[in-house]
Amino acid sequence: MAHRRPRARWALAIAFCVTLLAACQPSEPVRIGFIGGLSGRVADLGVAGRNGAQLAIETLNAQGRTRYELRVDDDQHDAAKARGAVVSLAGQKVGFIVGPMTSAMAVAVVPEANRLKLVMISPTANTHELSGKDDYFFRVIADAPTGARQLAETLRQRGIASLAVLMDTKNRSYSESFGHACSERFRERGGRVTAELNFESGANVDLAALSARLLAEKPQAVLLASSAVDAALIAQTLRRLSPNVGLAATPWAATDQLIETGGRGVEGMLVPQAIDRESTAPPYLDFKRRYRERFGEDPGSGAINAFDAVMMGAEALRRRSGSQTLRDVLATPSIDWPGLQHTIALDATGDNATPIFMTEVRGGRFASIR
Repeated sequence: MAHRRPRARWALAIAFCVTLLAACQPSEPVRIGFIGGLSGRVADLGVAGRNGAQLAIETLNAQGRTRYELRVDDDQHDAAKARGAVVSLAGQKVGFIVGPMTSAMAVAVVPEANRLKLVMISPTANTHELSGKDDYFFRVIADAPTGARQLAETLRQRGIASLAVLMDTKNRSYSESFGHACSERFRERGGRVTAELNFESGANVDLAALSARLLAEKPQAVLLASSAVDAALIAQTLRRLSPNVGLAATPWAATDQLIETGGRGVEGMLVPQAIDRESTAPPYLDFKRRYRERFGEDPGSGAINAFDAVMMGAEALRRRSGSQTLRDVLATPSIDWPGLQHTIALDATGDNATPIFMTEVRGGRFASIR
């Protein structure tokens, strides 16, 4: 019987090696989805969001605890493509989705996310249509009317007595959410709204005719609720027709593309922002340095908020216990989530009241108004 012992030892050794090799195999990464417009007129916002999300993934992987992987999908600012992206990412078993980057796409895809029970954390989609909903949609910035009311207050404080408002119907849920809220507060503060017009952005827009309609009743200022590119082009046309008209835009337009495209035509434009471009918070300054080294430019709200969205979602995944879902953790109101510039406190429906920072385009840059 002694001759069987070496065989038994060999069997034990082989079993041990198999176990050891299995333990050494890398575990499956935590997949995080990203949906945003990476092409077309809203690409500046989408690309910034993707870049910020990618830096967040690299930050998490550098911590060495769990491997993370970003799965990116371009919604092309098309509702059908955005819904398809949600289904595709769900099939790839992502832990959650960062995005979409515009309110129109968010409104289009939230029903699909609810059906799939898949959490979405948007960096920038803040239409009031999604406020106060018991759903799978969360966001890291305040809703659109918050910034709109603050802008109206600033306009009146500067002595602006009349205002015309233009809203892009390609992102109607956001532009009308912001535009109408600004008009309402402007009137409450004794101002007069001379026009509230809609337009559909695209290559065939007659900017001269549109601008003439906005200026028909000689408003002292015009609010452009549109993307950065469209706000810049319309601002240039308005200034040619009326050089002294005041201009304002929404946080949607608060990207470098506004200044690069608009040039002198956007000088003096008031632009509320969901970030503090002069923040001295150490985490933000470190992120800003890394972002500039990696992408060759300073980060805007899309990048900063996308970074925060990834980090918040990843931390929420780590905090789960027992039968808790990711949605359960994020909907816990008592948690303050760390952000690059400030903490983010969500309520039970995924909304929050993060600050809005007013800026003015001055000397080819966004200058803070304190």
